[in-house]
Amino acid sequence: MDLSQTIATIRERRNAGTEQALLMLDMVPLSDTDNKYSLLSTAAHYLHDPAVISKWMELIAAETDTQLKADMLQRLAATGLQQIPDKQGFADLLAASLQQDESRDIILPLLGRFSLTYPPARERLIAFYQQQHNADVNRQILSWLLIPVQATEADLAFYRSLLDSTDTDDKLLLLNRLLLRDQLGPEQIAQQLQPATPDVIKEMVLRFCFDRSAVPEAALCTLVRSDKNPQIRKWSIQLLAVHGVSHNDVLDTLLHALREDPDPAVRQAAMFVFAYSLTLTPTTIEHLALCLQTEKHIQVALQLLQLLAPYTEKNEALTAALWQLLDRDIAVDLAAAIYDILGRQVPVKPALLDKFMVAYEKEQHDACKAIILKAITSAMNTGESWNRFYLRALEAPSAAIRSWAVQAMLYIPLTPDNISTIAAAAPVLLHPEIPHQQRQLLARKISCIPQLPATAVQVFSKLADHSNDQELQRLATKVQEKAISHNGGAQINWEQWLHKADVTHDLDGIFPHIWLFYDDNPQMADKILFAAINPANSNSLYQSSVTDIEILNFLSMKTGINDEMSRYALNQLLHTDLGNESKFKWYLLVLKSNPANAELREGLWQLLEKRGRYINMIQLDELLRIIWKDQLETVFRQHLLQQTTAAGAVPYLQYLEANNTWEPMPVLLKAAAQLPGMLQDSSFKEALQRTCRAAGLDVDDLLRSAAPPAAPEADGPGFAD
Repeated sequence: MDLSQTIATIRERRNAGTEQALLMLDMVPLSDTDNKYSLLSTAAHYLHDPAVISKWMELIAAETDTQLKADMLQRLAATGLQQIPDKQGFADLLAASLQQDESRDIILPLLGRFSLTYPPARERLIAFYQQQHNADVNRQILSWLLIPVQATEADLAFYRSLLDSTDTDDKLLLLNRLLLRDQLGPEQIAQQLQPATPDVIKEMVLRFCFDRSAVPEAALCTLVRSDKNPQIRKWSIQLLAVHGVSHNDVLDTLLHALREDPDPAVRQAAMFVFAYSLTLTPTTIEHLALCLQTEKHIQVALQLLQLLAPYTEKNEALTAALWQLLDRDIAVDLAAAIYDILGRQVPVKPALLDKFMVAYEKEQHDACKAIILKAITSAMNTGESWNRFYLRALEAPSAAIRSWAVQAMLYIPLTPDNISTIAAAAPVLLHPEIPHQQRQLLARKISCIPQLPATAVQVFSKLADHSNDQELQRLATKVQEKAISHNGGAQINWEQWLHKADVTHDLDGIFPHIWLFYDDNPQMADKILFAAINPANSNSLYQSSVTDIEILNFLSMKTGINDEMSRYALNQLLHTDLGNESKFKWYLLVLKSNPANAELREGLWQLLEKRGRYINMIQLDELLRIIWKDQLETVFRQHLLQQTTAAGAVPYLQYLEANNTWEPMPVLLKAAAQLPGMLQDSSFKEALQRTCRAAGLDVDDLLRSAAPPAAPEADGPGFAD
C-alpha cells in the first residue's frame, strides 16, 4: 500500500469519525441528561474538526441546563480557543451566557482569555462591565481588560470613564495605564490632586507631573493649603518651583506655608522656593511689597526680606519698592532689616549716601539709626564735616549707634588733620557696652598719637583703673608713659601707681619713671616702692628689669632704711632662696643702714645659726659690733652655750675663725669645747681645729685645759690595817 492510499484511508476514517460525532451530537437534544453526557463525552474527541465545533456551539446555545452548558464550554475551551472557526459567534455565545449567574465564574475567565486573542471580545466584556454593579465581578473583568500593553482608543476611553467610580486599588491601575500613555489632560490631572484623594494616588500623579514638568498650579496650591500629609505639601511646593514662581496666587500660597505650616520641612521647602525660583516682575515686586507691609508675622517678613535681598542690587524696581515701604507704618525690626539690605549698596552706589543721611536725621528709632549709620560708615567718607558728624554720633544714647560711630573712627586715616577728631573719641573707650574688639582697635589707634590732650590721657588713666583687659591696660600704660615723657611728673597718677603695685601687682609703666620723678611726691613714691618689693611683685619686677635690692639702695640714699625695710631684708636673709652670696651681702648692707632696729638683736643670731655658711662673717661681725658694742662677748657666749647640737654650734666657730683677732677668742673656744658631747661629733671637732689654727692656738692644749679635773682617788687599806 503506497502513501497516497494510506492518507486516503486515514481521511476516510477521520471523516467517518466526524460523521459519527455529528450523528451523536444530533442525538443529544433527544436524549436525557445522562445520555447527553455520554454522547458529548464521545463526540468531544473530534472537537478539532470545525464542523463538530460549530455543531457543539449550536448545542451550547440551545442547552437550558446551566451546569451542562458550563461543562460543554469548558470542554470546548480545553481544545484551544484558536481552533474555533466562528469567533464572533463564540464571543456572542459567551456574552449571552454571562447573564446566567450559575456559570458566570466559568464563562467570564473564558471570555477574558478569548479577548486576549480576539479584540472584539473586549467589547463584550466592557458592555457587561457597564451592565452590572457587582464589585468583585467588575474587578475580575477589569483585570482582563488591563492585561494588553497596547490599549486601543476604546480601551483608553473606557479607562477614563472609570476613574471616578472605582476604588483606590483599581483606580491606581487605571491611572498608571493612562499616565503612561499621556491620556490625561491638565484638568483631569488636577482632579486627581485634591486633598480628599488617597495619598497613593496623589503621590503617583505628582511623580508623573515631576517627570513631565507639568505644574497644575491651582490644584497644587490647594494641596499646600489643605492637604494633611506633609510630604504631599512639600512635593507640591517643590513642583510649583519647576518653572519659577511669578503668579501672586502661588506667592500667597508659599507665604501661607512659610507662615502657618506646622511641619518644618514644608516651611523650609517654601523658603527654598523663594530663594531659588522667584521670578521678579513689576507685578510680583508690587505684590511682595504689599505682603511685607501687611505681614503680621515679623519672622516671616524678615525671612521673606532676606530672600529678596540678593535681587536688590540688580533690580531697581525692587529697590524703589523697599524705599517706598520705609515711608509706611511698618515694624521697627522690618525697617531695620530693609535699611541693612539697602545699605549694602552704598559702597558701590555713592548716590544713595544722601538718602541715608536724610533717613538718619529723620529716623526716630535707635535700632534703625544704628543700621543707617552702618551703611554711612561703609562709604568711608572723610573730611571735617564728616568728622563732626561721627563725633556727634559718639554721644548718642544708643550703644549700637556709638559702636558704628567707633567703626567710622577706625576708618578715618590718622593724619595731622584728623588727630584732634580721633583723640576726641577717647571717652568712648570707657563704655563697656561697645564691642571689645572695637575698643581695642580704637585704643591702639589713639595711643599712636604723639602728644595726646590731657583729657584723652585722663581717659586712659581711668581705663587703666577700671579695665580688666590686658591689651587695654597695656595701651593705657603706653599712653601714660608717653604723657610723662612729654609733660613730666605732673602727669603721674600716684594713687593709680600705688594701686597697681599694692593690689594688682602690676608694675608696668612705673619704672623707670619713679626714679626720675621721685622728688615730686616722695611720700607716695616711698609707698609705691615699698609695695613693689612685695614678693607677689617678683615676676613684675623681673619684667621691669628692676630688683628689690635696687629699690632698697635707692631708698637708703633718699630717705634711709626704716624698720619695715629692715624687716623685709632680714626676712629675705632668713627665709628666701637667694641663689648667690652677693645678695646676702647687699641685704646685710641694708641692715647696716638701720642698726637701731630692735628685731636685729635676735634676728642676726638666727641668721648666723640658720644660714651662716652663706654670709660674710666679717660683715656680720661689723654689724654685731655696732649693735652690741661692749656686750658682744657676753651675748655671744650666751648664744653659744645655748647650742645643743653640732649643727648649731659650728656657725659660731666659723664666725670666730673669720674674726680670729678678737680678744676673747681663747675663752670662747674653751667654752665651746666644754659643750656637752660636742667633741664626739667630727664636724664640730674639725671646725674647732680650723678655728684654733686661725687663732694660733694649740688645739690639744685647749682640749686639756677644757677637760674637767680628775676625781681624787680614795685611800686604800694600809699595812697597819
